[in-house]
Amino acid sequence: MTKYRNPVPTADVIIEMEKEDGSPGIILVERKFEPPGWAIPGGFVEYGESLEEAAVREAKEETSLDVRLIAQLHTYSSPDRDPRKHTITTVFVGQAEGLPEARDDAKNIGIFSEDEIPSPLAFDHALILNDYFRWKRDGGFQGWPIMPENNDEPLKSDKYALKILLSVWGQAEAEVIKSYLESNGIPSFFKSHVVQSIHPFTMNGLGEIKIYVKEPDLDIATKLLEEMKPA
Repeated sequence: MTKYRNPVPTADVIIEMEKEDGSPGIILVERKFEPPGWAIPGGFVEYGESLEEAAVREAKEETSLDVRLIAQLHTYSSPDRDPRKHTITTVFVGQAEGLPEARDDAKNIGIFSEDEIPSPLAFDHALILNDYFRWKRDGGFQGWPIMPENNDEPLKSDKYALKILLSVWGQAEAEVIKSYLESNGIPSFFKSHVVQSIHPFTMNGLGEIKIYVKEPDLDIATKLLEEMKPA
């Protein structure tokens, strides 16, 4: 009987929090165990847990904070990213309030700005943080916003709730609409549901993509879409 070996899923969360002087920063923890170094809070996904649940749980266990996820940054899967075994991590961005405390397998904790990141960093977290800070400079929310599971809490970009403008089928159409809106001064944000197989013989990765805009921009964005339609 063939025995398969699969990568192990993990989840990390970059927690945004103000420093004592009010400037922006992120939380990093210093690891107690191998591999040593400073790291983004996170860990292994437990059976029966979603990636989002794992990220929030691990953040709580390591920092004592209740984290609200705001976006999914990226998934990192290089086989050598973790010296212990092949892991695949999905990295989220979150926010929290309160006083962080090092717990669980964290022996130290701190809030750092981009130019204060400590060394060494564990795993591939230097790469991840480079991606994060570039993402922030690009305006943030250009990745995949996280929708609340129960829809009780509005998705927000800065201080504004995001409102769904429309759904389209396929990335190309979504990109055209996004470009058109932004050329008219309306930022737009994606959330995608990827369908791996639309036709039994194709694997084209198309799927429903929901396009969101900030609440104050909803009416004008709707009018712009009407103007975009061919006569």
